[in-house]
Amino acid sequence: MARACVYTCLAGGYEALNEQPVAAQSNLDFLCFTDDPSLASQSWRIMPMELALPLDPVRSQRIVKLSPHELLPGYDVSLYIDNAVILTAPPEEIIARHLPSSARAAVPGHSFRASIKDEFLEILRLGFDDAGRILEQLNHYQLTAPEVLADVPFWSAVMIRRHHDPVVIAAMRTWLTQVLRYSRRDQVSGTYAFRRAGLTPERIEIDNAVSWFHRWPVAPERDRSALPFAPVLAQLPAALLVEEWMQARRAGESRIAALEHALRQAEADLEHLRAAEHARAIAGDSPPAPEPDSEMAARPPDEPNAGGVHLGADAAAPRRASALKRLARAFGKGRRHS
Repeated sequence: MARACVYTCLAGGYEALNEQPVAAQSNLDFLCFTDDPSLASQSWRIMPMELALPLDPVRSQRIVKLSPHELLPGYDVSLYIDNAVILTAPPEEIIARHLPSSARAAVPGHSFRASIKDEFLEILRLGFDDAGRILEQLNHYQLTAPEVLADVPFWSAVMIRRHHDPVVIAAMRTWLTQVLRYSRRDQVSGTYAFRRAGLTPERIEIDNAVSWFHRWPVAPERDRSALPFAPVLAQLPAALLVEEWMQARRAGESRIAALEHALRQAEADLEHLRAAEHARAIAGDSPPAPEPDSEMAARPPDEPNAGGVHLGADAAAPRRASALKRLARAFGKGRRHS
C-alpha cells in the first residue's frame, strides 16, 4: 500500500507557522521543512534544513516545494500545502478523492485567472516580482511556447503527487529550472513544465479561497515588503547587501560603545559624590544649606567650595542630578538612532 504524507516549507521567517488541527484526525505524517531552529509545533514534525540560497529564501522554499522525490524517499505520495492553507478535511480523504490510481498528480485549477498571460500581468501590477524577470519570461514563452500563455493556470498552493513517478520527476525538475532562471512566482511556469515533461495532472476544480477540504489564505505576520522578500531588494547584488548589513552592525556597535562610556562616566561621578559625602560625614562638617540666592547656589554643581572640598550631601544633589541627566540623554540619543 502506498505510504503518504503531508508537507510544507517555512523559510526565512516570512510568516508564522500555521497549525493544522486536522492532523489529530489523520494517520499521516505532517512534515514542516524549515531553517528556523527554534520552531516548534503541535501538529507538524519539524524537519530542519539549511537554505540552499541563503539570500533568497523564496527560491529556497521553492526547491523544497518542487523536490519531494529527493526529500521524501520514504513516501510514495505527498500532499503539499503552502503554509497559508488550512486543511479542513483529513488528508487521506483528499488523496482518495482527487488522486485516482491512474493519475500521477492532481493540482487545483486557478479559480480567478483566465489565462497564464493574465497571471503574468497581475504579478507585474501587484509588484510581486522583479519586472525585468517577469517580462523576459513572458517574452521567451511568447517566442517558444505561445500556446501555454492561453491556458488557465494551476493553483500550486495545493499539490498531490506520486513524486517518484519518472514523469512527475521530470516535470518537477523542469519547473524548478524555470523558477530558478525566471520568476520565483511558480504558477506562471507550472503549465510550461507539465507540457515539456508530458505530465497531465488531474485538475481539481475548487474555489481557491475555500472548498470542502481547505481554506485560504491564512497568513499571520506575513510581510512581503521585508528584505529579502521584497522583489526589488531581492535583486540587489549580494555584496551590496552584505556591506549594508556590516555598516549597520558597525553603527550599532559604535552606539553601544558610546552608551557604555556614558554609563561608566555616570557611575564614576556618583561614586565620587558618595566618597565626598562620606569624607564630610567623618569630618563632622555639615554646613547649613545655602539660600537659593546665595553664592553657593550660583556655583556650578561640579565646582568644589573655596576650601577645595566638594559639597556635602544636601548641596551635592544638583551634581548627582546632573550626572543622571547626562546618562539619560546618552541613552535617549542611542535609542533615537537605533
